[in-house]
Amino acid sequence: MYFLKKIEHQGKVLRHFLQREEKYLLTTHRKRHCGANLFRYPESLNEKIIHRMLYTRNDLYTQLADKYLARDYVTQKIGEEYLIPLLGVWSRTADIDYATLPEKFVLKCNHDSGSCQKVFGKDAAAIARCNKKLDFFLNRNFYYVSLEWQYKAIPPLILAEEYIDIFADTDPNITPELYRVHCFHQKAKFTEVDFTDAAGNNLTNIYDRCWRLQPFTMGQSNNPRDIPRPAGYARMLELAESLSEEIDYCRVDFFMHKEKIWFSEITFTPERGKIIFSPRIWDYRLGELWQLERVTNN
Repeated sequence: MYFLKKIEHQGKVLRHFLQREEKYLLTTHRKRHCGANLFRYPESLNEKIIHRMLYTRNDLYTQLADKYLARDYVTQKIGEEYLIPLLGVWSRTADIDYATLPEKFVLKCNHDSGSCQKVFGKDAAAIARCNKKLDFFLNRNFYYVSLEWQYKAIPPLILAEEYIDIFADTDPNITPELYRVHCFHQKAKFTEVDFTDAAGNNLTNIYDRCWRLQPFTMGQSNNPRDIPRPAGYARMLELAESLSEEIDYCRVDFFMHKEKIWFSEITFTPERGKIIFSPRIWDYRLGELWQLERVTNN
């Protein structure tokens, strides 16, 4: 499987050198007849995300997309107590000392998306599977997969973190597994709240600052159950705003168990500008919240 993925990745690297990013993004977003000005003078949230992908080059974004370096930023802004404890950092799978790690922990790479794996056993077969997956991601530059510039120059590392059981002593049907707080000009405006029900279905509710369910979706159906407002929700919004102080738009993700909050990551180009809004008008209504400077030349 990973052999085929390596070939696919090499094809994406080659694509980068054969086709300009702007043309490729116009094609993949089915905007072939709209022209590049759609992204130079965007209106919707998706269009503004693509505008950032094409035209923004900000070293702070690279630092914060790095899951290892972002820890320093979080410590400075809101405090180390909001970080999931780190168990180890390595540049090669051969250097991981599994014997020193607990029975349950999380492994992931710092420079990409999709490498995270929960480890609940340290038998030889499990270790071999973990290392094979990590080796693939260590040798993949995620920029060539997603065209998100902030990932391009991150030196790859392996991180081990404590396993956090956010479902302990709770009803998993109504317990959020992740909170994604969208901040516009340092103001938390709405939050995507993710669930997985007993049947394995992914569900997402969208709430405003007052925990009022919003009349739109972003690619997932709503959880039909009555979801109580989390005790730590107001504090979470404050933390998100503190972390977004220097950023005109970003999404700040958190885990929470009862009132305990842990930082997950900061995202600058959610879903690469392919968010599926329903009704679609909300793509433009949320786009209005992000006051973006126009690109006059490129």
